[in-house]
Amino acid sequence: MKITPVKLWRRQKHVASLIGKTGTLLQWTVIRVPAKTFVKEAPYPVAIVKMDNNEKMIGQLVDWQLSDLEKGKKVIAVLRKFTPEDAESVIAYTIKFKPHENY
Repeated sequence: MKITPVKLWRRQKHVASLIGKTGTLLQWTVIRVPAKTFVKEAPYPVAIVKMDNNEKMIGQLVDWQLSDLEKGKKVIAVLRKFTPEDAESVIAYTIKFKPHENY
């Protein structure tokens, strides 16, 4: 049986269960000089987030403004591309965080 990217994604139940979950921004750092793969995204913050179930996670913050970088800010987990698109490879996705607009 061939394992396809879709089958691999469907097996990632933990990742899929995080989409839409909220948490609180604990700490962050802003990456200004990234690896070659992420040059177009710089600068970008990477944050430690305490999820509402008390689990702590590390992830990139997306759709952010400088004013969003404050301790205690509510964030929501979203599914985003992990690596830039390449016609020769499979597009990888991961959980990232964005400021929660309702808080």
